[in-house]
Amino acid sequence: MTLAGRVTSKRCAGSATGSWRGRTMRSSLWFKLMGIFLAIIVIGVIIMLVATNLTTSTQFRRFVLSSDVVQARELSAVLSDYYARHGDWRDVEALLDREANRTAADEQGWGMGGMMGPGMMHWRFKQGWRPGMMTWMDEMSEWMQQQDAPLLDRIVLLDESGAVVADSAGGLTGEQHPPEHLKQGVPVVVDDQVVGTVLVGSMIEPILNPLDEDFLRSVNRSVLVTAVAVGLVGLVLGSLLVRQIIAPAGAMSAAAEAIAAGDLSRRVPVATDDEIGRLGRSFNRMAESLARAEALRRDMIADIAHELRTPLSVIQGNLEALLDGVFPLDREHVAAVHEETLLLSRLVSDLRDLALAEAGELRLELSATDVAEVIARTVEGFQAQATEKVVTLTVELPAELPVVMADEQRLAQVLHNLLSNGLRHTPAGGTVTVRADRVGDEVQVAVADTGEGIPPEDLPYVFERFYRVDKSRARTTGGSGLGLAIAKRIVEAHGGRIWARSWPGAGSTFAFSLPLLAVSGSATER
Repeated sequence: MTLAGRVTSKRCAGSATGSWRGRTMRSSLWFKLMGIFLAIIVIGVIIMLVATNLTTSTQFRRFVLSSDVVQARELSAVLSDYYARHGDWRDVEALLDREANRTAADEQGWGMGGMMGPGMMHWRFKQGWRPGMMTWMDEMSEWMQQQDAPLLDRIVLLDESGAVVADSAGGLTGEQHPPEHLKQGVPVVVDDQVVGTVLVGSMIEPILNPLDEDFLRSVNRSVLVTAVAVGLVGLVLGSLLVRQIIAPAGAMSAAAEAIAAGDLSRRVPVATDDEIGRLGRSFNRMAESLARAEALRRDMIADIAHELRTPLSVIQGNLEALLDGVFPLDREHVAAVHEETLLLSRLVSDLRDLALAEAGELRLELSATDVAEVIARTVEGFQAQATEKVVTLTVELPAELPVVMADEQRLAQVLHNLLSNGLRHTPAGGTVTVRADRVGDEVQVAVADTGEGIPPEDLPYVFERFYRVDKSRARTTGGSGLGLAIAKRIVEAHGGRIWARSWPGAGSTFAFSLPLLAVSGSATER
Protein backbone atom coordinates (compact mmCIF):
# COMPACT_ATOMS: atom_id res chain seq x y z
CA MET A 1 0.00 0.00 0.00
CA THR A 2 1.28 3.44 -0.88
CA LEU A 3 1.82 6.20 1.69
CA ALA A 4 -1.24 8.07 0.39
CA GLY A 5 -3.31 4.90 0.75
CA ARG A 6 -2.11 4.36 4.30
CA VAL A 7 -2.91 7.96 5.19
CA THR A 8 -6.37 7.66 3.63
CA SER A 9 -6.96 4.39 5.48
CA LYS A 10 -5.93 5.93 8.79
CA ARG A 11 -8.16 8.91 8.18
CA CYS A 12 -11.10 6.63 7.40
CA ALA A 13 -10.37 4.56 10.49
CA GLY A 14 -10.08 7.70 12.60
CA SER A 15 -13.32 9.01 11.14
CA ALA A 16 -15.07 5.71 11.84
CA THR A 17 -13.72 5.65 15.40
CA GLY A 18 -14.78 9.23 15.98
CA SER A 19 -18.20 8.49 14.54
CA TRP A 20 -18.54 5.42 16.79
CA ARG A 21 -17.47 7.44 19.84
CA GLY A 22 -19.95 10.15 18.90
CA ARG A 23 -22.75 7.62 18.63
CA THR A 24 -21.67 6.08 21.94
CA MET A 25 -21.68 9.47 23.66
CA ARG A 26 -25.04 10.40 22.19
CA SER A 27 -26.53 7.06 23.20
CA SER A 28 -24.97 7.01 26.68
CA LEU A 29 -27.25 7.01 29.67
CA TRP A 30 -25.65 10.19 31.03
CA PHE A 31 -26.59 12.19 27.94
CA LYS A 32 -30.08 10.72 27.90
CA LEU A 33 -30.75 11.55 31.55
CA MET A 34 -29.23 15.00 31.24
CA GLY A 35 -31.36 15.62 28.16
CA ILE A 36 -34.44 14.65 30.15
CA PHE A 37 -33.38 16.88 33.05
CA LEU A 38 -32.74 19.78 30.68
CA ALA A 39 -36.09 19.29 28.94
CA ILE A 40 -37.90 19.19 32.29
CA ILE A 41 -36.10 22.32 33.48
CA VAL A 42 -36.78 24.22 30.26
CA ILE A 43 -40.45 23.21 30.25
CA GLY A 44 -40.73 24.08 33.93
CA VAL A 45 -39.11 27.48 33.41
CA ILE A 46 -41.38 28.24 30.47
CA ILE A 47 -44.49 27.21 32.40
CA MET A 48 -43.36 29.22 35.42
CA LEU A 49 -42.63 32.30 33.30
CA VAL A 50 -45.97 32.13 31.51
CA ALA A 51 -47.91 31.47 34.71
CA THR A 52 -46.02 34.16 36.64
CA ASN A 53 -46.41 36.66 33.85
CA LEU A 54 -50.15 36.04 33.55
CA THR A 55 -50.67 36.08 37.30
CA THR A 56 -48.48 39.12 37.90
CA SER A 57 -50.02 41.04 35.02
CA THR A 58 -53.57 40.21 36.12
CA GLN A 59 -52.96 40.96 39.78
CA PHE A 60 -51.01 44.10 38.99
CA ARG A 61 -53.75 45.39 36.69
CA ARG A 62 -56.25 44.73 39.44
CA PHE A 63 -54.03 46.62 41.84
CA VAL A 64 -53.69 49.54 39.42
CA LEU A 65 -57.45 49.57 38.86
CA SER A 66 -58.11 49.59 42.60
CA SER A 67 -55.56 52.37 43.00
CA ASP A 68 -57.24 54.34 40.20
CA VAL A 69 -60.64 53.83 41.86
CA VAL A 70 -59.22 55.17 45.12
CA GLN A 71 -57.81 58.20 43.27
CA ALA A 72 -61.13 58.71 41.50
CA ARG A 73 -62.98 58.69 44.82
CA GLU A 74 -60.63 61.29 46.24
CA LEU A 75 -60.96 63.37 43.09
CA SER A 76 -64.73 63.04 43.36
CA ALA A 77 -64.58 64.78 46.74
CA VAL A 78 -62.38 67.55 45.29
CA LEU A 79 -64.63 67.99 42.27
CA SER A 80 -67.74 68.02 44.46
CA ASP A 81 -66.24 70.92 46.41
CA TYR A 82 -65.36 72.63 43.14
CA TYR A 83 -68.86 72.23 41.69
CA ALA A 84 -70.45 73.36 44.95
CA ARG A 85 -68.36 76.56 44.91
CA HIS A 86 -68.73 77.37 41.20
CA GLY A 87 -72.12 75.89 40.38
CA ASP A 88 -70.82 74.45 37.07
CA TRP A 89 -67.73 72.90 35.43
CA ARG A 90 -66.23 76.03 33.94
CA ASP A 91 -62.41 76.17 34.13
CA VAL A 92 -62.34 72.70 35.70
CA GLU A 93 -59.51 71.71 33.28
CA ALA A 94 -56.98 73.62 35.40
CA LEU A 95 -58.00 71.63 38.45
CA LEU A 96 -57.67 68.35 36.58
CA ASP A 97 -54.23 69.32 35.26
CA ARG A 98 -53.08 70.14 38.75
CA GLU A 99 -54.44 66.88 40.14
CA ALA A 100 -52.96 64.88 37.26
CA ASN A 101 -49.54 66.39 37.90
CA ARG A 102 -49.90 65.59 41.56
CA THR A 103 -50.63 62.01 40.54
CA ALA A 104 -47.52 62.05 38.38
CA ALA A 105 -45.47 63.34 41.27
CA ASP A 106 -46.85 60.60 43.48
CA GLU A 107 -45.92 57.88 41.00
CA GLN A 108 -42.49 59.42 40.52
CA GLY A 109 -41.95 58.92 44.23
CA TRP A 110 -42.10 62.66 45.02
CA GLY A 111 -38.88 63.28 43.17
CA MET A 112 -37.05 60.20 44.57
CA GLY A 113 -36.49 58.38 41.29
CA GLY A 114 -39.68 56.31 41.47
CA MET A 115 -38.85 54.66 44.77
CA MET A 116 -42.29 55.43 46.19
CA GLY A 117 -44.11 53.81 43.23
CA PRO A 118 -47.82 53.73 42.43
CA GLY A 119 -50.48 54.29 44.99
CA MET A 120 -48.92 57.23 46.81
CA MET A 121 -51.99 59.39 46.17
CA HIS A 122 -54.02 56.74 48.01
CA TRP A 123 -51.52 56.87 50.87
CA ARG A 124 -51.62 60.63 50.81
CA PHE A 125 -55.40 60.82 51.18
CA LYS A 126 -55.47 58.08 53.82
CA GLN A 127 -53.11 60.21 55.86
CA GLY A 128 -55.69 63.03 55.82
CA TRP A 129 -54.31 65.15 53.01
CA ARG A 130 -56.60 67.76 51.55
CA PRO A 131 -55.94 70.43 48.91
CA GLY A 132 -54.11 73.41 50.31
CA MET A 133 -52.45 71.50 53.20
CA MET A 134 -49.13 70.96 51.40
CA THR A 135 -48.39 73.95 49.18
CA TRP A 136 -45.01 72.53 48.17
CA MET A 137 -46.85 69.84 46.23
CA ASP A 138 -48.38 72.55 44.08
CA GLU A 139 -44.94 73.95 43.50
CA MET A 140 -43.68 70.53 42.44
CA SER A 141 -46.60 70.18 40.05
CA GLU A 142 -45.78 73.50 38.47
CA TRP A 143 -42.13 72.44 38.18
CA MET A 144 -43.13 69.18 36.48
CA GLN A 145 -45.28 71.15 34.04
CA GLN A 146 -42.35 73.37 33.25
CA GLN A 147 -40.24 70.25 32.63
CA ASP A 148 -42.89 68.79 30.29
CA ALA A 149 -43.29 65.79 32.60
CA PRO A 150 -45.81 63.25 31.27
CA LEU A 151 -49.19 62.94 32.89
CA LEU A 152 -49.02 59.40 34.11
CA ASP A 153 -52.70 58.88 34.94
CA ARG A 154 -55.33 60.23 32.61
CA ILE A 155 -58.31 61.93 34.28
CA VAL A 156 -61.63 62.31 32.51
CA LEU A 157 -64.63 64.17 33.88
CA LEU A 158 -68.05 63.41 32.42
CA ASP A 159 -71.26 65.31 33.04
CA GLU A 160 -74.43 63.61 34.12
CA SER A 161 -75.25 62.66 30.51
CA GLY A 162 -71.86 61.04 29.83
CA ALA A 163 -70.37 63.85 27.75
CA VAL A 164 -66.73 64.78 28.31
CA VAL A 165 -66.39 67.94 30.38
CA ALA A 166 -62.64 67.81 30.81
CA ASP A 167 -59.83 65.42 29.83
CA SER A 168 -56.30 65.73 31.23
CA ALA A 169 -55.01 63.99 28.08
CA GLY A 170 -56.51 66.69 25.82
CA GLY A 171 -59.48 64.70 24.58
CA LEU A 172 -62.35 66.31 22.73
CA THR A 173 -64.76 68.14 25.00
CA GLY A 174 -68.36 67.10 24.50
CA GLU A 175 -67.49 63.64 23.22
CA GLN A 176 -70.05 61.12 24.39
CA HIS A 177 -68.68 58.17 26.38
CA PRO A 178 -70.47 54.80 26.39
CA PRO A 179 -72.87 54.02 29.26
CA GLU A 180 -70.51 51.40 30.76
CA HIS A 181 -68.02 54.18 31.52
CA LEU A 182 -70.65 55.84 33.68
CA LYS A 183 -71.02 52.53 35.54
CA GLN A 184 -67.23 52.12 35.94
CA GLY A 185 -66.61 55.67 37.04
CA VAL A 186 -67.03 57.32 40.46
CA PRO A 187 -70.01 59.72 40.60
CA VAL A 188 -69.54 63.32 41.68
CA VAL A 189 -72.40 64.11 44.06
CA VAL A 190 -73.49 67.57 45.14
CA ASP A 191 -76.51 67.93 47.44
CA ASP A 192 -77.43 64.28 46.83
CA GLN A 193 -77.50 64.84 43.08
CA VAL A 194 -75.10 63.27 40.57
CA VAL A 195 -73.56 66.13 38.61
CA GLY A 196 -70.81 64.16 36.90
CA THR A 197 -68.60 61.11 36.78
CA VAL A 198 -64.81 60.97 37.18
CA LEU A 199 -62.62 58.33 35.52
CA VAL A 200 -58.92 57.79 36.29
CA GLY A 201 -56.33 55.79 34.34
CA SER A 202 -57.35 52.18 33.71
CA MET A 203 -60.99 52.99 34.44
CA ILE A 204 -61.06 54.70 31.03
CA GLU A 205 -59.23 52.08 28.99
CA PRO A 206 -57.41 48.89 30.14
CA ILE A 207 -53.87 50.11 29.54
CA LEU A 208 -51.08 50.87 31.96
CA ASN A 209 -49.15 54.08 32.18
CA PRO A 210 -45.40 54.05 31.33
CA LEU A 211 -44.25 53.69 34.93
CA ASP A 212 -46.61 50.78 35.51
CA GLU A 213 -45.41 49.14 32.30
CA ASP A 214 -41.79 49.61 33.39
CA PHE A 215 -42.59 48.09 36.77
CA LEU A 216 -44.27 45.08 35.17
CA ARG A 217 -41.36 44.57 32.79
CA SER A 218 -38.89 44.77 35.67
CA VAL A 219 -40.89 42.12 37.56
CA ASN A 220 -40.90 39.86 34.50
CA ARG A 221 -37.16 40.35 34.05
CA SER A 222 -36.56 39.50 37.70
CA VAL A 223 -38.70 36.38 37.37
CA LEU A 224 -36.84 35.39 34.19
CA VAL A 225 -33.43 35.86 35.79
CA THR A 226 -34.55 33.93 38.88
CA ALA A 227 -36.01 31.12 36.78
CA VAL A 228 -32.86 30.83 34.69
CA ALA A 229 -30.69 30.83 37.84
CA VAL A 230 -32.87 28.18 39.47
CA GLY A 231 -32.80 26.16 36.25
CA LEU A 232 -29.00 26.31 36.12
CA VAL A 233 -28.73 25.29 39.78
CA GLY A 234 -31.19 22.45 39.11
CA LEU A 235 -29.17 21.38 36.07
CA VAL A 236 -25.95 21.32 38.10
CA LEU A 237 -27.56 19.38 40.95
CA GLY A 238 -29.19 17.05 38.42
CA SER A 239 -25.82 16.48 36.78
CA LEU A 240 -24.31 15.53 40.14
CA LEU A 241 -27.23 13.21 40.87
CA VAL A 242 -26.99 11.61 37.44
CA ARG A 243 -23.27 11.07 37.92
CA GLN A 244 -23.93 9.35 41.25
CA ILE A 245 -26.35 7.04 39.46
CA ILE A 246 -24.28 6.55 36.33
CA ALA A 247 -20.95 5.88 38.07
CA PRO A 248 -22.08 2.56 39.66
CA ALA A 249 -23.91 1.64 36.46
CA GLY A 250 -20.73 2.32 34.48
CA ALA A 251 -18.73 0.20 36.91
CA MET A 252 -21.23 -2.64 36.56
CA SER A 253 -21.16 -2.29 32.77
CA ALA A 254 -17.36 -2.51 32.74
CA ALA A 255 -17.44 -5.46 35.14
CA ALA A 256 -20.08 -7.21 33.00
CA GLU A 257 -17.94 -6.75 29.90
CA ALA A 258 -14.93 -8.12 31.77
CA ILE A 259 -16.94 -11.14 32.93
CA ALA A 260 -18.22 -11.68 29.40
CA ALA A 261 -14.58 -11.63 28.26
CA GLY A 262 -13.75 -14.39 30.78
CA ASP A 263 -12.54 -12.44 33.83
CA LEU A 264 -14.84 -13.94 36.46
CA SER A 265 -12.89 -12.32 39.30
CA ARG A 266 -14.26 -8.82 38.57
CA ARG A 267 -16.51 -7.29 41.22
CA VAL A 268 -18.13 -3.87 41.64
CA PRO A 269 -17.65 -1.69 44.73
CA VAL A 270 -20.80 -1.25 46.84
CA ALA A 271 -20.97 1.88 49.01
CA THR A 272 -24.72 2.44 49.54
CA ASP A 273 -27.78 0.54 50.75
CA ASP A 274 -30.20 1.95 48.16
CA GLU A 275 -31.42 0.31 44.95
CA ILE A 276 -28.04 0.87 43.28
CA GLY A 277 -26.26 -0.74 46.23
CA ARG A 278 -28.61 -3.73 46.21
CA LEU A 279 -28.09 -4.05 42.46
CA GLY A 280 -24.32 -4.03 43.01
CA ARG A 281 -24.53 -6.74 45.66
CA SER A 282 -26.78 -8.84 43.42
CA PHE A 283 -24.29 -8.38 40.59
CA ASN A 284 -21.42 -9.53 42.83
CA ARG A 285 -23.43 -12.57 43.95
CA MET A 286 -24.13 -13.38 40.32
CA ALA A 287 -20.44 -13.04 39.49
CA GLU A 288 -19.52 -15.30 42.41
CA SER A 289 -22.11 -17.84 41.24
CA LEU A 290 -20.69 -17.74 37.73
CA ALA A 291 -17.17 -18.14 39.05
CA ARG A 292 -18.25 -21.07 41.22
CA ALA A 293 -20.10 -22.66 38.30
CA GLU A 294 -17.09 -22.19 36.05
CA ALA A 295 -14.82 -23.74 38.68
CA LEU A 296 -17.22 -26.67 39.01
CA ARG A 297 -17.32 -27.03 35.24
CA ARG A 298 -13.54 -27.15 35.02
CA ASP A 299 -13.36 -29.58 37.92
CA MET A 300 -16.08 -31.73 36.34
CA ILE A 301 -14.23 -31.90 33.03
CA ALA A 302 -11.01 -32.77 34.83
CA ASP A 303 -12.79 -35.36 36.99
CA ILE A 304 -14.57 -36.92 34.00
CA ALA A 305 -11.28 -37.11 32.14
CA HIS A 306 -9.65 -38.70 35.19
CA GLU A 307 -12.52 -41.15 35.79
CA LEU A 308 -12.55 -42.22 32.15
CA ARG A 309 -8.77 -42.41 31.87
CA THR A 310 -8.40 -44.95 34.68
CA PRO A 311 -10.59 -47.76 33.26
CA LEU A 312 -9.47 -46.99 29.71
CA SER A 313 -5.83 -47.27 30.79
CA VAL A 314 -6.52 -50.61 32.48
CA ILE A 315 -8.38 -51.89 29.43
CA GLN A 316 -5.66 -50.66 27.08
CA GLY A 317 -2.89 -52.18 29.20
CA ASN A 318 -4.59 -55.54 29.48
CA LEU A 319 -5.38 -55.71 25.77
CA GLU A 320 -1.82 -54.77 24.83
CA ALA A 321 -0.52 -57.43 27.22
CA LEU A 322 -2.84 -59.99 25.61
CA LEU A 323 -1.77 -58.94 22.11
CA ASP A 324 1.93 -59.06 23.03
CA GLY A 325 1.55 -62.46 24.65
CA VAL A 326 2.46 -61.17 28.11
CA PHE A 327 -0.90 -62.38 29.45
CA PRO A 328 -2.41 -65.61 28.25
CA LEU A 329 -5.75 -65.30 26.52
CA ASP A 330 -7.72 -67.02 29.25
CA ARG A 331 -10.96 -66.44 31.12
CA GLU A 332 -9.32 -64.68 34.05
CA HIS A 333 -7.65 -61.91 32.02
CA VAL A 334 -10.63 -61.41 29.73
CA ALA A 335 -12.86 -61.11 32.84
CA ALA A 336 -10.59 -58.34 34.17
CA VAL A 337 -11.03 -56.38 30.95
CA HIS A 338 -14.77 -57.03 31.05
CA GLU A 339 -15.00 -55.74 34.63
CA GLU A 340 -13.33 -52.49 33.62
CA THR A 341 -15.77 -52.09 30.74
CA LEU A 342 -18.65 -52.56 33.19
CA LEU A 343 -17.20 -49.85 35.45
CA LEU A 344 -16.74 -47.61 32.44
CA SER A 345 -20.33 -48.25 31.32
CA ARG A 346 -21.61 -47.49 34.85
CA LEU A 347 -19.68 -44.21 34.91
CA VAL A 348 -21.08 -43.14 31.55
CA SER A 349 -24.57 -44.14 32.68
CA ASP A 350 -24.18 -42.09 35.88
CA LEU A 351 -23.01 -39.07 33.88
CA ARG A 352 -26.00 -39.41 31.59
CA ASP A 353 -28.44 -39.68 34.51
CA LEU A 354 -26.88 -36.66 36.18
CA ALA A 355 -27.02 -34.60 32.99
CA LEU A 356 -30.68 -35.51 32.43
CA ALA A 357 -31.56 -34.72 36.05
CA GLU A 358 -29.82 -31.34 36.00
CA ALA A 359 -31.57 -30.48 32.73
CA GLY A 360 -34.94 -31.46 34.21
CA GLU A 361 -35.37 -34.21 31.61
CA LEU A 362 -35.00 -37.25 33.84
CA ARG A 363 -37.93 -39.51 32.99
CA LEU A 364 -39.85 -40.96 35.94
CA GLU A 365 -42.31 -43.85 35.67
CA LEU A 366 -44.46 -42.89 38.65
CA SER A 367 -46.65 -45.46 40.32
CA ALA A 368 -47.86 -46.44 43.79
CA THR A 369 -44.71 -47.85 45.39
CA ASP A 370 -44.23 -49.85 48.58
CA VAL A 371 -41.12 -48.29 50.12
CA ALA A 372 -40.62 -51.18 52.58
CA GLU A 373 -40.47 -53.72 49.75
CA VAL A 374 -37.94 -51.62 47.79
CA ILE A 375 -35.78 -51.27 50.93
CA ALA A 376 -35.88 -55.00 51.66
CA ARG A 377 -34.98 -55.97 48.11
CA THR A 378 -32.11 -53.44 47.89
CA VAL A 379 -30.64 -54.38 51.28
CA GLU A 380 -30.74 -58.07 50.36
CA GLY A 381 -28.62 -57.28 47.30
CA PHE A 382 -25.92 -55.76 49.55
CA GLN A 383 -25.80 -58.55 52.16
CA ALA A 384 -22.99 -60.41 50.39
CA GLN A 385 -20.87 -57.25 50.14
CA ALA A 386 -21.51 -56.42 53.79
CA THR A 387 -20.55 -59.93 54.87
CA GLU A 388 -17.35 -59.72 52.85
CA LYS A 389 -16.40 -56.46 54.59
CA VAL A 390 -17.48 -57.81 58.01
CA VAL A 391 -20.08 -55.03 58.32
CA THR A 392 -23.49 -55.60 59.90
CA LEU A 393 -26.34 -54.48 57.63
CA THR A 394 -29.68 -54.07 59.42
CA VAL A 395 -33.15 -52.77 58.57
CA GLU A 396 -35.55 -51.04 60.99
CA LEU A 397 -39.06 -50.66 59.59
CA PRO A 398 -42.47 -50.03 61.23
CA ALA A 399 -45.26 -52.55 61.01
CA GLU A 400 -47.02 -50.50 58.36
CA LEU A 401 -45.40 -48.00 55.99
CA PRO A 402 -47.57 -45.85 53.69
CA VAL A 403 -47.38 -46.09 49.92
CA VAL A 404 -45.75 -43.27 47.96
CA MET A 405 -45.99 -42.17 44.33
CA ALA A 406 -42.52 -42.88 42.96
CA ASP A 407 -40.46 -44.49 40.23
CA GLU A 408 -39.55 -47.83 41.81
CA GLN A 409 -36.32 -48.30 39.83
CA ARG A 410 -35.12 -44.75 40.55
CA LEU A 411 -35.97 -45.15 44.23
CA ALA A 412 -33.93 -48.37 44.29
CA GLN A 413 -31.09 -46.45 42.59
CA VAL A 414 -31.14 -43.85 45.40
CA LEU A 415 -30.99 -46.57 48.06
CA HIS A 416 -28.23 -48.36 46.11
CA ASN A 417 -26.11 -45.18 46.03
CA LEU A 418 -26.63 -44.44 49.73
CA LEU A 419 -25.89 -48.03 50.78
CA SER A 420 -22.78 -48.15 48.57
CA ASN A 421 -21.58 -44.93 50.18
CA GLY A 422 -22.30 -46.21 53.70
CA LEU A 423 -20.54 -49.56 53.20
CA ARG A 424 -17.57 -47.86 51.54
CA HIS A 425 -16.93 -45.64 54.57
CA THR A 426 -17.68 -48.15 57.32
CA PRO A 427 -14.73 -50.15 58.64
CA ALA A 428 -14.84 -53.87 59.54
CA GLY A 429 -16.95 -54.49 62.60
CA GLY A 430 -19.15 -51.46 61.92
CA THR A 431 -22.85 -51.24 61.24
CA VAL A 432 -25.00 -49.81 58.48
CA THR A 433 -28.66 -49.36 59.36
CA VAL A 434 -31.56 -48.54 57.06
CA ARG A 435 -34.59 -46.95 58.74
CA ALA A 436 -37.91 -45.73 57.38
CA ASP A 437 -40.93 -44.14 59.02
CA ARG A 438 -43.82 -41.82 58.37
CA VAL A 439 -43.29 -38.21 59.44
CA GLY A 440 -46.27 -35.97 58.79
CA ASP A 441 -47.28 -36.10 55.14
CA GLU A 442 -44.15 -37.83 53.97
CA VAL A 443 -42.08 -40.98 54.34
CA GLN A 444 -38.52 -40.50 55.53
CA VAL A 445 -35.79 -43.05 54.76
CA ALA A 446 -32.37 -42.88 56.45
CA VAL A 447 -29.13 -44.81 55.94
CA ALA A 448 -26.84 -44.53 58.97
CA ASP A 449 -23.29 -45.85 59.26
CA THR A 450 -20.66 -45.99 61.98
CA GLY A 451 -17.80 -44.85 59.76
CA GLU A 452 -15.26 -42.05 60.18
CA GLY A 453 -17.81 -39.26 59.68
CA ILE A 454 -17.59 -36.10 57.60
CA PRO A 455 -15.81 -32.90 58.68
CA PRO A 456 -18.25 -29.96 59.16
CA GLU A 457 -16.51 -27.92 56.45
CA ASP A 458 -17.12 -30.69 53.88
CA LEU A 459 -20.72 -31.52 54.83
CA PRO A 460 -22.40 -28.80 52.65
CA TYR A 461 -20.68 -30.13 49.51
CA VAL A 462 -21.21 -33.88 49.77
CA PHE A 463 -24.06 -33.81 47.23
CA GLU A 464 -21.99 -32.03 44.60
CA ARG A 465 -20.74 -34.07 41.66
CA PHE A 466 -17.25 -35.57 41.85
CA TYR A 467 -16.84 -34.31 45.41
CA ARG A 468 -14.79 -36.53 47.71
CA VAL A 469 -14.18 -35.80 51.39
CA ASP A 470 -10.87 -37.68 51.20
CA LYS A 471 -9.15 -36.26 48.11
CA SER A 472 -6.55 -39.04 48.23
CA ARG A 473 -9.11 -41.78 47.55
CA ALA A 474 -8.85 -43.54 44.20
CA ARG A 475 -11.84 -44.43 42.06
CA THR A 476 -11.66 -48.06 43.16
CA THR A 477 -11.88 -47.13 46.86
CA GLY A 478 -13.71 -43.82 46.82
CA GLY A 479 -16.31 -44.24 44.12
CA SER A 480 -16.87 -41.99 41.14
CA GLY A 481 -18.16 -39.08 43.19
CA LEU A 482 -21.48 -39.07 41.33
CA GLY A 483 -23.68 -41.33 43.47
CA LEU A 484 -24.83 -38.74 46.03
CA ALA A 485 -25.30 -36.06 43.35
CA ILE A 486 -27.52 -38.42 41.33
CA ALA A 487 -29.46 -39.42 44.46
CA LYS A 488 -30.12 -35.77 45.25
CA ARG A 489 -31.43 -35.02 41.74
CA ILE A 490 -33.69 -38.11 41.72
CA VAL A 491 -35.21 -37.29 45.13
CA GLU A 492 -35.82 -33.67 44.13
CA ALA A 493 -37.43 -34.84 40.87
CA HIS A 494 -39.93 -36.76 43.05
CA GLY A 495 -40.76 -33.58 44.97
CA GLY A 496 -38.80 -34.72 48.02
CA ARG A 497 -35.68 -33.55 49.80
CA ILE A 498 -32.39 -35.10 50.89
CA TRP A 499 -29.92 -34.15 53.59
CA ALA A 500 -26.94 -35.42 55.57
CA ARG A 501 -25.88 -35.30 59.19
CA SER A 502 -22.48 -36.38 60.46
CA TRP A 503 -20.33 -36.47 63.55
CA PRO A 504 -16.59 -36.84 62.91
CA GLY A 505 -15.47 -40.18 64.30
CA ALA A 506 -19.06 -41.31 65.01
CA GLY A 507 -20.50 -41.95 61.56
CA SER A 508 -22.92 -40.27 59.16
CA THR A 509 -26.62 -40.41 58.35
CA PHE A 510 -28.00 -39.74 54.86
CA ALA A 511 -31.77 -39.33 54.74
CA PHE A 512 -34.39 -38.41 52.20
CA SER A 513 -38.15 -37.88 52.21
CA LEU A 514 -40.89 -38.56 49.69
CA PRO A 515 -44.48 -37.22 49.77
CA LEU A 516 -47.24 -39.70 50.52
CA LEU A 517 -49.54 -40.99 47.79
CA ALA A 518 -52.44 -38.73 48.93
CA VAL A 519 -50.16 -35.67 48.71
CA SER A 520 -48.47 -36.60 45.45
CA GLY A 521 -51.59 -38.09 43.83
CA SER A 522 -51.71 -35.24 41.34
CA ALA A 523 -48.25 -36.11 40.01
CA THR A 524 -48.08 -37.30 36.44
CA GLU A 525 -45.58 -39.28 34.51
CA ARG A 526 -42.60 -37.18 33.51
